[in-house]
This record gives sequence, structure tokens and C-alpha cells, in this order.
Amino acid sequence: MAKTSSLPTRHPPEMILLAFVEMCQRFAFWGIGNLLVLYLVQNHGMADAKADNIFGIFTGVAFVLPIFGGYLADRWNYRQPVIIGCLFTAIGCFLIASNILSLVYCALVLVAIGGCIFTPSIYSLLGSVYQDRHNLREAGFSIYYASVNIGTFAAMVILGAFGNAEHWSIAFTIAGVVQIFGLWPLYKAFKMPNLKKVPNTHKFTLSFNVNNQALTKREKNRITVICVLSLISILFWLSYNQGGSSMTLYALKYTDRHIGSFEIPPSWLLSFESLYLVILAAPLASLYIFLSRRKLDPSPPMKTAFSLIAMGLCFAIMMFASRLIPDGAKTAATSPFYLISAYFLMAVAEMLLAPIGLALVTHLSPPKFTACLVGLWYVCIGIAFYSGGVVAGLMSSIKNLDLFFLIFVVLTIVPGIVLMFFNKKLNQLRHLESL
Repeated sequence: MAKTSSLPTRHPPEMILLAFVEMCQRFAFWGIGNLLVLYLVQNHGMADAKADNIFGIFTGVAFVLPIFGGYLADRWNYRQPVIIGCLFTAIGCFLIASNILSLVYCALVLVAIGGCIFTPSIYSLLGSVYQDRHNLREAGFSIYYASVNIGTFAAMVILGAFGNAEHWSIAFTIAGVVQIFGLWPLYKAFKMPNLKKVPNTHKFTLSFNVNNQALTKREKNRITVICVLSLISILFWLSYNQGGSSMTLYALKYTDRHIGSFEIPPSWLLSFESLYLVILAAPLASLYIFLSRRKLDPSPPMKTAFSLIAMGLCFAIMMFASRLIPDGAKTAATSPFYLISAYFLMAVAEMLLAPIGLALVTHLSPPKFTACLVGLWYVCIGIAFYSGGVVAGLMSSIKNLDLFFLIFVVLTIVPGIVLMFFNKKLNQLRHLESL
């Protein structure tokens, strides 16, 4: 009992400041990402399939590149990459505000590079402030993850309103200004005690064997767990990617978005998913702590299985809604509550997988490979997002929309059930007793 009572009960204050930093980054990054399909279709007259493919390429590349950002951060430091990433993203926002299609492509490259440099380092810094608070890690990462999604939600509402009014240049300029503002809480965070312990520089080397010490068997087993769950997450993120592509087009073309004479922007429906993430954060964080104290908290592999099943149920709702649309119809007016309900299950699924997966990676990773393995996690997201964009492009060519959404039901529920049977083995490979 003495050992239990001595465990920390408060989250580190640096977590809040880092959350503000990423909140601004998400506002800018997803302000572009989630509005990209609508922007290209409505402002540049691009075909749906081409816009979906560009969305898939952009998000895919943006989430594959962090493996290189993590490699650099583990061999340089975790501070400067966050600053550089913010600046690249801001410049990209200002370029896309030009509304010149050739510069839009350049902007997407800069935003993708900015995200790849930023992401591994910010999560490595977050993991470092929970180094002595492993009992709070999953709850803390869940609160953090939901907090940063306030930025995504705000982007969908604010930037989506400007986009809906065809003021795209103003929307993306605001995104760039918000990203620049994110440097202020970062400056404050770097002055706080727990982050002062993080080295300003590592000994720069291109070798993976940073300190000439071979990995132990337990470290290799833990990396195996990280790799397995990262690979499984591809199926989750491939389906999740539909939120900004096929489901956004569904909102645009097949959903009744009128309240009297007011037409709801499609992006506002997508914003519900981010809003749900914020609402779910505190209850889930409290639930994890409550269950952990009673040794009933499901393991990360089991939570991953639950997340896949929840995602499958999300698309089951989309299947049902699609059956109300006549075959081959170009437009329809189904109830918006189908999308709102589907986004709720998508948010539940995301909260069970994304923050838990990142908490696991930063906990199990050998210190010399933390940012690199965070990068690996994001590589799998990148592969999934690119694949999701390709699959989303099939939406316009499949006559029965319910069959299109059935793809994602199968891709998530079946592996979710299979993963449950491997939960015990994966838990053994984590070797928590020696952490």
C-alpha cells in the first residue's frame, strides 16, 4: 500500500503547454488537411476522385515522413525540430492562401515536411515529462490528445465557415497566424523544470547504434509489440481517413444540411468528431485511472481491438444510411444524424487507439530510439492515409454506396476480433515488470 500511495497523482504542467503548442499545429495542419478535398472541388473545380487522391497523397506523405524526423531528432535534439516544424507549416499555410494551384502543391509539401519534423519530437518531449509518472501516462496522453483536437475542431468551425463563404485565402492565412502563435507556449514550456532535463543536443551521428550497446532481448520484444500494433493500426487509419474524404463528400452531396434557410457547411459535420474527442477525454482518463487502481484496465492491445470494432460500427451506420439513397443517385438528402452518430463512434475508436498507442510507444521504446519509433507509428498512419485516399476515390465508381462502406466494416471488425486472441501473448512481450 505504501508503494501505491507514493505514486504521483498530478499530471506535469508541461503537458498543458505542449498541448497548446500542438493545438495550434493541428489547427493549421488539419485546417488544410480536412478542408483540402472541399477546397479543391469547390474552389478549383477538381473532380472528386482526383481531389481524394491528392488528399491521400498529402496525408500519406505527411505521416510517412516522421520516421525521418524521428531519426533526426534522436540524433540531434527534441527542441529545435518542434520550432522548425511550426515555421514550415506556417509558411505552407501562407502559400496555400495565395490560391494559385501550383503554389498550393508547394504549400502541401512544406506542411507535410513541417509535420514530419514536428511530430516525433513533440511526443518524445511529452513522454519525457511522464518518465516518473507511468501510472498516469495513458490518462495523460488521452487528455493531451483530446486537448490538441480542440485545434482541429476550431479549424473546422472557423476555417470551414470562411471556406463555405468562399473566402479561402482568409481561412488559410488565419491558419498560418495561429501556427506562429503556437511558438509562445513552446517558449514557456522549454523554461519549465521537467523539460530542462531533456538534453539540448545529442551527439550527432548517422549510426543507429547510438551508444554502442546492443538491444537486450526484452527491448527487442517491446519493439516487436510496437511494430505489431503499428501495423494493425494501418487498418484503423485507412478507415479513419474516410472522415476527411468519402464521408465529407457524403456530407456535401447526400446529406440534408439545411436548418431553415441556413445551409450547414460540410466541414461543420466533420467537426463533430473532434468535439467528441474533447468531450470523451476527461471521462476516459478518469476511467483508466479507476480501472488501473483495481487492476482491471484493459491492456493497449485489447483497447486497440475495441477501437477497431468501434470503427467497424461507425461504418455500419454509414452502410445503413447509404441504403436510403437510390442506386446511382448523384444527390440525396439523408438525415445529418447518421453522420453525427458515425463520427461519435469514430471518436470513441480514435480515443481507444491513438493516445494509447502513442503512450505505449513512448513507454516501451528504448530511450535512444523513442522519436524514431514514434516516427514508425506515423509511417503506418501515412501508409493508411495514402491507401485510404485511393480507396475513397472508388466511391464515385461504385453504384451501391452501402457496398463501398461495407469495405471498412470488414477491414476493422474482423482484425479487431482476431487481435483479442493475441492479447495475452502481446502483454507478455511488454515485460512491464522490468520497466
